[in-house]
Amino acid sequence: MPRFVFWDCDNTLLENAGHHWLKHKITLKRLGITLPEEQRKIFFQNNGQQNWEWLKANMDFDMPCDSYLKEVDTWYHQHVHEIPLRPGIAWALDYFQQSGAKQCVVTNARRASVEPMLSTKDIARYFEFALCKEDYTSRKPDPMPYLTAIDRMETISGNPIDKAQCLVIEDDPLGVTAANRAGLKVIQRRYQREETPSPDATISLYDEKDFIEALKKS
Repeated sequence: MPRFVFWDCDNTLLENAGHHWLKHKITLKRLGITLPEEQRKIFFQNNGQQNWEWLKANMDFDMPCDSYLKEVDTWYHQHVHEIPLRPGIAWALDYFQQSGAKQCVVTNARRASVEPMLSTKDIARYFEFALCKEDYTSRKPDPMPYLTAIDRMETISGNPIDKAQCLVIEDDPLGVTAANRAGLKVIQRRYQREETPSPDATISLYDEKDFIEALKKS
């Protein structure tokens, strides 16, 4: 049983890829711009500033970054209640809490996106902290986010952390690689069944039943 559990957020805790796409697509449509469907995956993997940079470079987009992010955040916050937890997540959070494990969130996403989801779904209470894009200078697949989280957990616990007592739960291969590079065991809960499992995952799975069984054996 792990003593420290590090959760990714987007599409790991919550199924929010569709809402991230819609916040850009709908906002841009209101501004008279049609966002190409083939950008969907890239827009989800990028943070808000990176997506704004793509728009500026490729769509003759001249709205200031701060103004654009405010626009997409407004739509997202209005619809955040629609985003569901992934199946098995409520059980898993309770399971680790009851075992005494300390849990946290480690994500590439901006805090303005993450905190409303955790609060609206009443799961912020499970976590010691949430580290977001603003808390480090490198993004996953760089290990910095997870190394930063280990440092924060050591400060909270008051003792050095044995990485063998840690578990990371991720959906995206970039996050899996980041955890692996940080020297941590990582369960990949793929967002789509047909995705190719990451070679850096300790175990890769999709179904809720398999996910719960893997946690029980962790």
